[in-house]
Amino acid sequence: MWTPSPDRTAAEKLGGALRAAHYVEETIEELLDDDALAADLPESVPYARRLGDDETSNTIRLLLLNRPVQRASFPAADALLALGLATEERGTLVPRSRIVPTEGIYLTFDTFSQGLDDPDGWVASFTPTAYWLASLTVRRRVGRALDIGTGNGVHALLAARHADSVVATDINQRALAFTEISAGLNGIDNVETRLGSLFEPVAGETFDLITCNAPYVISPERRWQYRDSGMRGDEVSRRVVTAAADHLADDGFASVLVSWLGASEDEPDEHVHEWLEGNDCDAWILGLSGSDPLDHAAGWNEHLSVDAAAYDAAIDEWHAYFDELGAAWITEGAVILHRRPGDHHIVRADGADEDELEFAGDQIERVFTALEALARDGEDAVLERRLRLTAEARFDQELDRSGAVTSTTLVLDEGTCPDFEIDLETAEVLTALDGATTLDQAVQRVVRREELTKHESAELRRDVRELARDLLEQGVLELV
Repeated sequence: MWTPSPDRTAAEKLGGALRAAHYVEETIEELLDDDALAADLPESVPYARRLGDDETSNTIRLLLLNRPVQRASFPAADALLALGLATEERGTLVPRSRIVPTEGIYLTFDTFSQGLDDPDGWVASFTPTAYWLASLTVRRRVGRALDIGTGNGVHALLAARHADSVVATDINQRALAFTEISAGLNGIDNVETRLGSLFEPVAGETFDLITCNAPYVISPERRWQYRDSGMRGDEVSRRVVTAAADHLADDGFASVLVSWLGASEDEPDEHVHEWLEGNDCDAWILGLSGSDPLDHAAGWNEHLSVDAAAYDAAIDEWHAYFDELGAAWITEGAVILHRRPGDHHIVRADGADEDELEFAGDQIERVFTALEALARDGEDAVLERRLRLTAEARFDQELDRSGAVTSTTLVLDEGTCPDFEIDLETAEVLTALDGATTLDQAVQRVVRREELTKHESAELRRDVRELARDLLEQGVLELV
């Protein structure tokens, strides 16, 4: 399989040509539509026919849609060829990789997936799981950052914006070559690539930020490097979580995408809790997708569905594998860690809707500020402090035909977007938390205004305090 040539000079020249051609997300959406950036091979042909014959259109046609163009129509043809990202056939540029503007950077990787025909070292595009990890990464300024199993390098390149230096590791040399080319396209010079498995290339080193989107899919196969680790069960995820904690510097954050097995849907997270014991980190476990063995096997083998016999055989193999492991539930999600001194650390687990996920960096920082305070000072002391709802919190109310409120929902319009069904008195208490008021003071205001009985006021105080801890630990309330 061909390997890109990470020529820094050629990459910088090509990046300049892309910017001059206004090859950015907004231009693509304007010339095509909002779905064009995520186009797959079947959509690429009709999209290409909708474009004109100007420089910008030919850049989109060549690099986003992977359609051949005349060499003369692409000013940076020499640089593209020098990097090995295209070949020339009788005056025509034939692409063999893609360059796509993603999250404000140029990202290069292999061409459209061919399913079973993808070779072992094939490097994927910006996938839905890559979006998960980008959304679940804290973006504060740091000294050293690390991206494990970097793939196309997107998380290393995003970290380079707010880190002094970044190390990107991968077992796939082609992935590292693509990462180096993308760094050159974007003028990024603080990313270092290292060849090796997981954390082996950084033994003994610590980092202020760690990200990882390793091949965590639990499967009996070793078909693709980007999907299958070849390790038994959820062993690769265990290694990632435990090693991330070991390699975190004090006050460092790690966000890792992993998958884990559960003996039942009701108790899905026992494995992760075991991995987190005694690691000197507070942790937030986020289950983003869960399924039983049959649905898991069917979903990850859907590429075989055109051949019923092959599809059935694969599901049989995968289902037998999970029976052997004693697993009744498989979760895919994230584990977020924050290392800090102290003898008591808190682990929290929540579910989140992958389709609702937005940038969660600010929410994550609030969550871990709350976890640290609760672990250090205790729940009673923390709930006596001044609190306020974060600016991204809002109340939704439903009314009946007479205009009376029938239900109230507190929603966080950020990050994991949790929501909470609450009653009117609780909503009034939370609204009164203005940053200068404690929870008990807010309760007393409502008690006086609503003229609640002693029993009703005690019940309100109990319920509100229980809810307040949950809201603090999910970043909906914040400490002042």
